Amino acid sequence: MMQATTAGRGKGAMPLRRWLLVGAVICAGIAVLATWWVARRPSVPSAPSAGETVMVKKVPIVVAAKDLTKGTRISTAEVKIVEVPEDKAPKDAFNSVEAVRNALLVQDVPKETPLRTFQVMPSPEQLREFSVPIGLRGFVLYQPFTEGAADILLPGDLVDVIATRREGDVTVAEVVVRRAQVLVAENYVPGMSRGEMVRQRILSRAAQATPAPPEPKPAAQPGQPTAGEGTATTPSMRRIVLAVTPQEAVRLARAMEEGRALTVLRNEHDYFPTPPFRSPLEEPKEKTTPPPPPRPPERVTPAVPPTPVAPVRTVVVYRGTEREEVIVSH
Repeated sequence: MMQATTAGRGKGAMPLRRWLLVGAVICAGIAVLATWWVARRPSVPSAPSAGETVMVKKVPIVVAAKDLTKGTRISTAEVKIVEVPEDKAPKDAFNSVEAVRNALLVQDVPKETPLRTFQVMPSPEQLREFSVPIGLRGFVLYQPFTEGAADILLPGDLVDVIATRREGDVTVAEVVVRRAQVLVAENYVPGMSRGEMVRQRILSRAAQATPAPPEPKPAAQPGQPTAGEGTATTPSMRRIVLAVTPQEAVRLARAMEEGRALTVLRNEHDYFPTPPFRSPLEEPKEKTTPPPPPRPPERVTPAVPPTPVAPVRTVVVYRGTEREEVIVSH
């Protein structure tokens, strides 16, 4: 009887030990997770006491010194540097005046507002698409759209320049520049500088990026020109900047003073001063009248000198009372 009771207790104790072991493992896992969470959790600064001073890190940013309107060219008098807490400074704010000097605003900026990268565009000088190579000169030509290759030129093209002038009733043409690279080829509006034109282009791009509802335009009065019709904003010519040598620049200046200068396109792989001869299959030969056969030289008969005449003498012969004259030649 005693054996059965002891055996029964041993069988019932085994599940209890397993539960204790599982509980110990779970507790150990919870302890490990709690330790990892405490280690990963950022430390929270304790609240400062009444007499303790809190040090807040500040950073400099550029703000508007006054109300700035769209299209303003920023100068040092229109902006200033202020220091704000680091967590209050915009991530894309400027931290130096030199970074925004001469830049253009693409939207209004109220006073004391930080200047941010999406509110400004670089200055026209920084947006210049070209640079004159060292040793060369940038010569500017203004040509009507219909003259030479003015209306089809693009930056990077190679051109020759032909100068024409009048000498009496004859037009003289000669090539004064060969293989010059086009640095700028753009429409020219009279009375508008290139800096102003680039500024208008920047503002136009900014308006396209953030379109606004169109403003109502006043109706055109009779007799008044509409936009683009007879106004100063209508392009009438092309402004072409060529990279030339100093000697070629002198020839171009002389050619423009004496007459006109026309640009003609050139192949970028053509290094020959004169074009190659054309094949007869590409261009038929002109029909010409054969020259007459040469005339044989005339034979000149030498003149025969005349035979000299011998002198003649007359001799008078008397025979008695008769008289006779006899001619004697030598």
